[in-house]
Amino acid sequence: MYNTKYLQKRGNIYYFVKRINGKIVKISLKSSDLKHCIQLRDRILKTMDDKEKIKQLEEQNLRLIKLVEYYQKTVKIRLDGYQQRLADLQPEHKTELFLINRAMDKLTTLKELEAIKTIKNGNVESNENRLIQPKNEVKNFQLLNELDKHFNNFLEYQKKYKKVTESSIVSYKASYHYLKYFIKQEENFILNFKNFKQIQHHFTKLPQHFFKYKKYYSKPLEKILKLKNIKPLANKTINGHMNNFKTFFDFLIYEEIIENNPLANIKPLPESDEIKRLEYTKAELENIFNSNIEKEYKNMYKIALYTGFRLEEILSLKKKDIKDNFIHLTLKSSNNKNHERIMPIHHNIIKTINYQKRTNKGSYLFFNGNINGNEVKNVGKRLNRKLKNIIPATNKTFHSFRKNFAQELELNTTAEEKIKKYLLGHSFNKDVTHTVYNRGKINTEKLIECINQITFDY
Repeated sequence: MYNTKYLQKRGNIYYFVKRINGKIVKISLKSSDLKHCIQLRDRILKTMDDKEKIKQLEEQNLRLIKLVEYYQKTVKIRLDGYQQRLADLQPEHKTELFLINRAMDKLTTLKELEAIKTIKNGNVESNENRLIQPKNEVKNFQLLNELDKHFNNFLEYQKKYKKVTESSIVSYKASYHYLKYFIKQEENFILNFKNFKQIQHHFTKLPQHFFKYKKYYSKPLEKILKLKNIKPLANKTINGHMNNFKTFFDFLIYEEIIENNPLANIKPLPESDEIKRLEYTKAELENIFNSNIEKEYKNMYKIALYTGFRLEEILSLKKKDIKDNFIHLTLKSSNNKNHERIMPIHHNIIKTINYQKRTNKGSYLFFNGNINGNEVKNVGKRLNRKLKNIIPATNKTFHSFRKNFAQELELNTTAEEKIKKYLLGHSFNKDVTHTVYNRGKINTEKLIECINQITFDY
C-alpha cells in the first residue's frame, strides 16, 4: 500500500494539498502516476522543511543579536544616565539620591550582564548595522526601569502576603499605567510631593477611558490638557489612583528602596461633586418590572430590590446558598477574609429564586457567577444599558435598587438601627457591642420581622 498523505486526486490528476499556517496550499502535480506523484510530494515536503529550518535559524540568530545589543545598550544607558542624574541632583533630593545609589550598587549583578556573557560564549557576534538605533531615548528611562522592577515585586507581595483580590491587582496595574504616563511627560522627573500634587491636578483634566483611545494616550500631556468638551475622570476615581500610588510607595519604604513617601501629605479630592445616585420612584419601578427585558435580568433587579445586595454579591450567589428560607451570603474582602451574613427571603421573591435555581445552568443563581473585577463591570454595563432604555436618568443605575431597599428599611420598618445596618452589609468594625460582646451574632427573628415589613409589590 502506498502512503497517499497530502495527495488528492481530481479526475485523472493528483494534487498536493496541505494546510500551512491556517491556509490550504494546493499544487497540481500534473500526473496520474501515483508512484511518481509520491516522489514529487516528498520533494515538496523536504523543500518546505528546509525553508522552515533556514527561517528559524535566521530568526534565532537575529533575536540573539538584538538581545546582545539591547543588554549592552541598556547597561551603558543606565550607568551613563545615573552618573548624569547624580550630577544634576541637589542634596535635598534625598529620595531619588537614595534610589539611584542603590540601583548603581546592584547594577553589576544585573541579569543583563549575565545574559551578555552567556550569549557571547555561544559565539554570537553583535552586528550594529543590523538594527536601527532609536534617535531619542525614553524620558526618565532609568527611573521607569527601576520602578517597573519594584512594581512587579509589589504585585507579588500583595498577592502572597496581603492576599488581595484579582480586582485589586487590576486596579494597581491601571494606576501604574497612569503613573508611567505622567513620568514620561516630564524631563528628569523627581519623586517628590510637588510633582505628585501636580499629577493629582493633571488627573482632573484627563478624559474618561483615557487608555482606551489612542487619540488620547498617544498625545503629549500638554495637548491633552487643552482638550475641551470632554467628560473628565471622577474625583473618586482619581482618589483611588492616588491611594494606589501611595500604597506602592509605602511598599518601597518597607523594602528600604526609598526613605519617604512623596504622597504622604497629599489630600484627597472632594467627592461631593460626583453624581448622587437616586432611588427609583414607584412609577419607575412599575415601568421596569412591566417591561419586556429578559427574565434573568429582571429577576436580578427584583432580588436587588428586595435584598439591597450589591452587584458582586448577587453574582456570587450559588444555589446551595439558598436554604432554610435564608440567603447565606459569603464574600471575600480585599484582605481575603470571609465576610458572611444571612438575608431572610421575602415572600415576593420566593418564586423568582426557585425559577433561577431551576433554569440557570451550573451551580450559580445567575449567569456563571463571574465575580472577577472585569466581569462584574461588564455585567453591570449590560444591566445599566437595559435600565437606561426604560429610565433614561443619569443618576439612576442598578445601584439605585439598593437605595430603594435602604429607604424602605428606614421609612417602613420598625427595626432597630443595628438590624438595618446588618441587612445592608455595613461594617461593624467599630461597633464594640456587636463585635466583642455579641461576637458578631445577630437575632434572626428580628431580621425576618424587618424583611416582612417591606411594602414593595412587584
